[in-house]
Amino acid sequence: MKLNRSSSVRSTQSTPQPRRSNSVDAKPNTTTKPTRSNSAPPTANRPPSDVSTGSPSRTRPRNPEGAAKVNGTDAGAAKKPTTNSEIRAWYKQQVAGIPANDAKLAAQGASLEDRAKAAHAIRHKARVDARQFMGTFESALLKARDFFKYGRLDGPSFDQLVGEAKKSGLSEAQAYDKIINSSQRTNQAVDNIYAKPQAKL
Repeated sequence: MKLNRSSSVRSTQSTPQPRRSNSVDAKPNTTTKPTRSNSAPPTANRPPSDVSTGSPSRTRPRNPEGAAKVNGTDAGAAKKPTTNSEIRAWYKQQVAGIPANDAKLAAQGASLEDRAKAAHAIRHKARVDARQFMGTFESALLKARDFFKYGRLDGPSFDQLVGEAKKSGLSEAQAYDKIINSSQRTNQAVDNIYAKPQAKL
């Protein structure tokens, strides 16, 4: 009996072969990868945030006492004087700081001219600032006085004081020394006028 070769081969090829399974059940995987979460951490664990943006705050913690020192009397920004007597006391306080500043400049080796300019600058600024605290009428009166006496609304300039001192026979060095000393003295007549407490402006 003759066997059909083609039919035997076909029958052999059609025999199903065991298939390799790619399913997870074929090879259990006990390791699990951590999943990334884009959600924000709990509110309790989050750092203090900015009220407007919600982003973590990068500023230093607030310090009310420190803020008071920066904006208060330690920073030279004392309570604004409101009466003429308070304004005059404030003015005299600014002028009283000239000797200490002059001594500091002298210790640093500043020239006599620079020391005189510094003393005049402190006195002049105190004069201008004090008048800004005052009422319009009082300020106008003092400006008128300075204009008739010095030809300027806000008192004499540094060069003007040097020139007047030289005209009186003083040397340049003596003129500088005179400016330093005179800058430390206030007008006693004006001090007496505003010595008593007055109503607020």
